[in-house]
Amino acid sequence: MADEDIKEKVLNDLRSLRGKLDPKILKEVELRMNGQVPYDKESARKTVELFLHARHDQGAFAEKVLNALKEKDQEEDNK
Repeated sequence: MADEDIKEKVLNDLRSLRGKLDPKILKEVELRMNGQVPYDKESARKTVELFLHARHDQGAFAEKVLNALKEKDQEEDNK
């Protein structure tokens, strides 16, 4: 088998494997390879919720923050 055939087979195998991976995992791996550490959205959201719960503004600031988070999530989902 020629070197080009082997190279093409390996590239096809890699494409096939990549297609089976979760896109969120691929994005996290890419971030980590570039020296960035992705944050855990669920933990961050829980921390914000606990902070907001301690505020005494009848939930006005909490509603504003949670709406902003939802909008950001929707924007990321649309990418």
